Amino acid sequence: MTQPDILLIAPPLLWEGESRPEMKQPLNLLYLASWLNRQGLQAQVLDAALASLSLGEALQAVEAFRPRFIGVPFYQATRETVLQLCRAIRARFPEIWLVAGGPLVTTSPESLLGFTDVDICVIGEGEVTLEEILRSNLPSPRTDDSDCSCLSTIPGLGFVDGKSSVITPLRPPIDDLDSIPFVDFELIDIQRYFAYHASIEMSNWLFLTTSRGCHARCTFCATPVLWPDGMRRQSVPRLLAEITYQRKLYPSSQFGFMDDSFFSDKAWLREFFEGISSMKVKYCCIGRADHLCEEDVIGLAHSGCIYVALGIETGNQARQRTIGKHLDLNRVRASIRLLAEYDIFSKGFFMLGFPDETPEEMLETINFAVELKNLGMGEFNFFPVSIYPGTELAARCAKTACVSTVYQQSAKPGSQDGKVDQSASDIAETKLMRYANIPDADINDYFSATQILNIVKFAYRQAESGQPVTLEALTTAAQISPQQAL
Repeated sequence: MTQPDILLIAPPLLWEGESRPEMKQPLNLLYLASWLNRQGLQAQVLDAALASLSLGEALQAVEAFRPRFIGVPFYQATRETVLQLCRAIRARFPEIWLVAGGPLVTTSPESLLGFTDVDICVIGEGEVTLEEILRSNLPSPRTDDSDCSCLSTIPGLGFVDGKSSVITPLRPPIDDLDSIPFVDFELIDIQRYFAYHASIEMSNWLFLTTSRGCHARCTFCATPVLWPDGMRRQSVPRLLAEITYQRKLYPSSQFGFMDDSFFSDKAWLREFFEGISSMKVKYCCIGRADHLCEEDVIGLAHSGCIYVALGIETGNQARQRTIGKHLDLNRVRASIRLLAEYDIFSKGFFMLGFPDETPEEMLETINFAVELKNLGMGEFNFFPVSIYPGTELAARCAKTACVSTVYQQSAKPGSQDGKVDQSASDIAETKLMRYANIPDADINDYFSATQILNIVKFAYRQAESGQPVTLEALTTAAQISPQQAL
């Protein structure tokens, strides 16, 4: 096996514990690796998440690759999981440079520079910065007293030089997204993803992004910190060229576009509809419900869109303004009706437990989701509010609020020794296991973190039932234990 310059590791949510199959490929790492390989460097991706590797098995893979650098992504919920990996790599392979990237590094690099197991933090977009790190004069093999001064001229970095933390000036984002290479899905075991898709009765799906950033400035979202200059898009011809390329390699594949706001640029959207309509491709996308009009929905339906995900967050109109989302809830209702009319499956994302959110507001959100179900929305995701470092919401909260952990399923009645009865089925547990981060601290003024979690589970069951609920039912659900709630 050729020694790569860098091994990018996609970690599982938890090293030890239940397996949580991932439907989406590790897209951020694949974009980085595809860029580096096109520039003549050698990058590999270790998809430890899909393979459900234990920490020991991940270390065995590192032993086989023996790269000069290892890159790891930091997300809030998996912070401890990745730090555990970094500690293990540093102990066993002290000669390998450890590079950290991901949202948590950009929003709060100082929180990671204090860990001696992390050598370099990449702040902002990573393609060019990572390339310059790999081409730098950092000594190899690494030692504890290696000279890092050559990094000081590279924008977008945080590192420790001697005993001093150094953060270099920010690097401007890539201006022309058409310059980014096509994703090389052969860097991972793509057939294993397709097998998992088949096991849940899905077609083969490949995931791409067509843009970076978002024009909205929601107070709870890290996107304004990650991409402060708004949104950039690939051109439609560039996107269609990649779809054509990937379909030649994977003829049965469909496409999921992971952009924050797919519908915002109407001229781009019309050009996309015109170009993709003749390609006989099925696709899904994410956007704002108030960006859709009937012409857009017709275009989606006629061009192959089968699934739209919508960030709604709250069913209280005043709260929409407070969180900076500014959705018109009447337009949300209209969009759900249109999507259902044109046979496009829709999913809504909702949040419960903002710091000053009242029980009455939470009730409005749950009942709004129920209303949308009755208007044709097909699926719901409810999340406990998590406070992400660097966001406007985080600035109003104590630092202790910015800690979340991966949700772990509670033991069900009848289980023995606290072990989970996997044969039992519950929509709330299933959804939370797949998606949720759980705040460690009590964030909301009215309910504890445990009570908010109970309300989230309650919301899932009520939305699924399609029946509106009362405030008394909500407060009762908040007080009971997770076991009783099942």
